[in-house]
Amino acid sequence: MSIIERVRLTPIAKNQLIALKRKTGIEHNNVLCRHALCLSLANPSVPPEETLNFAGGLEIDWRTFTGGNESAYHNFLVVRLLHDQIPPTPDSLREALVLHVHRGLSYLASRREDDLLTELARTLAS
Repeated sequence: MSIIERVRLTPIAKNQLIALKRKTGIEHNNVLCRHALCLSLANPSVPPEETLNFAGGLEIDWRTFTGGNESAYHNFLVVRLLHDQIPPTPDSLREALVLHVHRGLSYLASRREDDLLTELARTLAS
C-alpha cells in the first residue's frame, strides 16, 4: 500500500480544472494535475504553506493520478523534499504533493489560453 492513497483538491482547484479542461480540451483531471505538479516541482522556490479547505473539492485516487507510475511520482516528491531540506516523511510527502499540485494549477489557470496551449504542447514534445 502506498503512503499516498488519494490526492485531495480544494473547490478552487476543482474550478481551475474545469476552466483548464475547457481551454485545453484535455478531458481528465489527473493529466492536468500531473502537469501542474511537474510545473510546480520545476520552480526552485518552496510553495507557501497554506491551510486548505477541501470541503466541496474533489479527490483523485493516487494510482489514477500517477497513471500507473506511482514510484516515479513518489521519487519526484522525495527528491524535491530533500532538495528543500525537508525530511521525507509520509506527512511531508502528502503535504508537498498537495501544495505543489495547487500551486501548479494556479500557474496553469493564470495563463492566457494561447500561452497555455503552447506551453502544454512544448512540454509534451520534450
